[in-house]
Amino acid sequence: MEVEEGSVGKKIKIGVCVMEKKVFSAPMRQILERLEAFGEFEILYFGDKVILDEPLESWPICDCLIAFYSSGYPLEKAEAYAALRKPFLVNELEQQHLLHDRRKVYERLEMFGIPVPRYALVNREVPGQDLDCFVEEEDFVEVHGERFWKPFVEKPVDGIFGLK
Repeated sequence: MEVEEGSVGKKIKIGVCVMEKKVFSAPMRQILERLEAFGEFEILYFGDKVILDEPLESWPICDCLIAFYSSGYPLEKAEAYAALRKPFLVNELEQQHLLHDRRKVYERLEMFGIPVPRYALVNREVPGQDLDCFVEEEDFVEVHGERFWKPFVEKPVDGIFGLK
């Protein structure tokens, strides 16, 4: 980011394009309070009404953008805003689409050598579809010959990892 002439003493505007339930969470408040404590940043909260209802051309203009996906968040709209205004992105937006598919997340983690929990995938065309690779018994399920003892946690592919 280039420093404009006459910008001495000007605060850097950080846009927080996050659903309100996340903005007001304790961890996010801690991060933002620490940024404000430096005295060099102005925090601009977009808010749910702006994010969901306002055209992106009327969103606040910022130098830096913090934006991340949660349930109901219009990620494509945030991407369009970033393309229009070109703020410095604190976190990548495009990569957040990964969160829509648990299989892609696990694949990416494994690609970088990051441990993931033991898991198996059962892909059905329709709910309850019989598959040769899947066997369910009273106290276990078996997927591709690998046994998982009950109880276990079953999650949908499009689970958002608690980011709701």
